[in-house]
Amino acid sequence: MDNNKLDAQIRRDTASTTGLLADKKQYEPLEDDIAPLRDELAANLAQARTLEATVMGNDSETVTEQKASAKKLLKPLVFRLAAALQAHAASAANTDEDLAGRVRYGRSDIAKAEDATFATTVAALLKEAAPLEKPLEKREFTAGDLAETTRLLARFEQKHAGQRLAVVEGSTERKTLIALLRRNANLLKQIRVQLKPYQNSPTKHAVWERFQGYTKLIILGGGGGKEDTPTKPKA
Repeated sequence: MDNNKLDAQIRRDTASTTGLLADKKQYEPLEDDIAPLRDELAANLAQARTLEATVMGNDSETVTEQKASAKKLLKPLVFRLAAALQAHAASAANTDEDLAGRVRYGRSDIAKAEDATFATTVAALLKEAAPLEKPLEKREFTAGDLAETTRLLARFEQKHAGQRLAVVEGSTERKTLIALLRRNANLLKQIRVQLKPYQNSPTKHAVWERFQGYTKLIILGGGGGKEDTPTKPKA
């Protein structure tokens, strides 16, 4: 379930909660039947709103773009870091005979690496660089460059993890939010059954019409407005 539909359902449940409370006196004879459903709807909505910011912040498209941006900024730094480490490994000042093998990452290998491999490579190079600040600075890779590479790697890894959480099955928070909204959809169906006698009522028809209005699901985004009315009664 994408974020546009989640947003639409939260808006629908908000409008439904408000509308049901506003019409409470109009369906007072049914209050004993509707009140428990309406109260659960409101409680679920309140819980959904506490999850909304976290879940919506994991929008797949946005996180993917941010991850790609971090990787784009990282690559030039990683190329320079690998070159500086390799140069030091080949120098007379190097006393670590195994260093050359540990930092043997070609430019094309770094450029073409999949996300997980790329992150592992950068982390390995930074680990080797930690005790070699002066030799690297001689080779145009400064302490500031090291700090920036470390910062961008952390951002890249965060966005990479966020991208995985943004899939349809998603994180625990997303699953919980989806479950709450699905439960609310069922509650609205149950309330609809209670109000259905008003559909053709000569005195309460307006209550039914308002209910139809505020329970309509309107999905925005994705190339324009889209209306979905799963709660529309069958003819």
